[in-house]
Amino acid sequence: MQANKNKFKCILTSKKKETEDVITLKFRVSKKNSLSFSPGQYLIVYLNGQLDLGGKAYTISSIPSGKFLTITIKKMGKFSTALHELKIGSAITAEGPIGNFYPNKDDRELIFLAAGIGITPFLSIIRAYAKDNLLKDKRICLFYSNKTKEDIAFFDELNSLSKNNKNTKIFYHLTRQNIKDKYIKEFKRIDITSIKNKLTDLSGKDYFICGPIRFVLDIRRALLDEGISELKIHTESFY
Repeated sequence: MQANKNKFKCILTSKKKETEDVITLKFRVSKKNSLSFSPGQYLIVYLNGQLDLGGKAYTISSIPSGKFLTITIKKMGKFSTALHELKIGSAITAEGPIGNFYPNKDDRELIFLAAGIGITPFLSIIRAYAKDNLLKDKRICLFYSNKTKEDIAFFDELNSLSKNNKNTKIFYHLTRQNIKDKYIKEFKRIDITSIKNKLTDLSGKDYFICGPIRFVLDIRRALLDEGISELKIHTESFY
């Protein structure tokens, strides 16, 4: 196999359970490498000794730190199950960073639309803005859809980020549960009506959509039908 300068080794240092079927894996980048990436980018992950599985893309959920990174994974197939079962100290091979699913530094009004594990690029972006004290300069609205409250990854962290930054608003949507919770008011899928109700004016904003392919296509089509330019709509989907 031809060497790829964008491939590097990572060692698993910790595992954290986020929900019943979602975990965050923290890796140390091998000593001879240092990883620089833009929040919102992803890696192709390869399981050492299981090359028959090929590689799979996962968004980096942490912020840039050079020597450590995290990926947050939902168990939904053979590959993700193998990652869930990875032992501390195990090595993987990663390739990247890849992708341009992130705002330009001058973008001020950002609308993030996430379904399920599609939250990961937005988490990395918001975490990075918070670290660099940039949230005060942005107006962020995050629409985040899950089946139940128990499926919401990073619920407490997102609420804390929103509480401490008045320009960051989070609108949770549950599609299979109706509960009383001060943070959760919507019990249906994210659609153009709910977006318009929260934003009032759709123009002058940049829209980023991440989640299952059907979710991404439906929201993108609805925004286009409202006259939003394709240049203002950015998408990333998974299968």
